[in-house]
Amino acid sequence: MAKRVSRKKAAKKRSAAKRPSGTKRKTAKRSGAKNSRRAAPRARTSTRTARRKNAARAVATRSTRKGATAQPSTLASAATAVKGRVAGVVEAVSKRLPWTSSEPDAVTLLETDHRRLEDLLKKGEETTERAVKGRTELLNRLTSELTVHEMIEEKVLYPALRVHPEAKDIVLEGYQEHHVADLIVRELHAVHKDDEQWGAKFKVLKENIEHHIKEEEGEMFRTARGVLSREELQQLGARMAAMKAEAHRGRSRAT
Repeated sequence: MAKRVSRKKAAKKRSAAKRPSGTKRKTAKRSGAKNSRRAAPRARTSTRTARRKNAARAVATRSTRKGATAQPSTLASAATAVKGRVAGVVEAVSKRLPWTSSEPDAVTLLETDHRRLEDLLKKGEETTERAVKGRTELLNRLTSELTVHEMIEEKVLYPALRVHPEAKDIVLEGYQEHHVADLIVRELHAVHKDDEQWGAKFKVLKENIEHHIKEEEGEMFRTARGVLSREELQQLGARMAAMKAEAHRGRSRAT
């Protein structure tokens, strides 16, 4: 009887000793499940972050490619300038040959206009406050010449150049410089010709137009000869000459 009691006690002890280990395994399984559940959102978050970074890189790459397409490279701009200089030399030489066409191309026609405008500006600067009639006549002539000159540039040459990335910025500046010159001319017409302010304002106009001429005959005309062929420039020149003639005929009929 005593042996049976001792055997039962021993069995209870063995079962009691086994229970904690099972509990530990269950606890370990539960903690492992919890850890896996916690790790899953982290994995999803890191995946989303990686996708966002890849998308951002793709957008940046596309933007860089677009920017590279929109803006001409320094090498391309330099090549255009060199080509324009060479074309300018060829045009200057060809003018002296007896068998070449006497019709001026767009650049040559505009340069001729520039010389005429410079002459009028010089004469206007040399006038005094006593030359009321002379200032009035000179300003009227300058206004007429400048209006026609700006018109043929803005309707013929500027649109032909603006489609070329190398010329876009200088063309946009040209439009704005025309606008500034027009404002000063209108103000000059409103000022009395014997007023000391007239001479000061006319000097500002002269400096503004001379700067504009320098910009055009430098970068713009070089670029024009670099991106447009000789035939294209001659066609543009013919259109400009026709527009100038029509404008002068209209003014003659008006007077």
